[in-house]
Amino acid sequence: MKAGPGTITLVVALLVAFGIELATHSVGNEAFLLKLGALPDNGALHGQYWRVATYSFLHFNGAHLLVNVLLLFWVGRIVESWVGITYAAAIYVSSVLSSAAVILLFHNLHPKAGATVGASGGIFGLLAAALIISHRHSAGSLDRESRLRTWLWIAFLAGLGISFLPEISMAGHVGGLIGGTLLACIAKSRKTA
Repeated sequence: MKAGPGTITLVVALLVAFGIELATHSVGNEAFLLKLGALPDNGALHGQYWRVATYSFLHFNGAHLLVNVLLLFWVGRIVESWVGITYAAAIYVSSVLSSAAVILLFHNLHPKAGATVGASGGIFGLLAAALIISHRHSAGSLDRESRLRTWLWIAFLAGLGISFLPEISMAGHVGGLIGGTLLACIAKSRKTA
């Protein structure tokens, strides 16, 4: 399965954003990441609504970026091949936005200093969508389908487990899961195998 143009474009956008972080010495620096568009952990946007999208392009460090890019490349191309570029993009965007909404709600209830960044909310939404679509539209070799579904579940459960670690945004992962699930429930798959 080759990567579709939507997945490749998004991966390139994440890499470009990290290049900007490197050029501005923002990597690992929450104050600088906030200047670039991170979500503030006090839950207040102060009219800066673009942050509900820009936070998802920023990453705290190279390891954070690498994990998200690898997962996005894997699950993004699966979902894109099953539902097409437009619907895959809609799933990702809705997952990023619902992730931001849950993060902001949580941080309004429990404010702290700092910033939230990363594409994992969108990726969690794609994972949820892939699981739902794979169960709803089984086609092709059962062995291949079962193996893919098993790997999707492993990635999903590993992501849930990681969500409990300190400095990881459980709210962001749950929010992305909500967005991906909602759109996947109404997705019409063109999945062939």
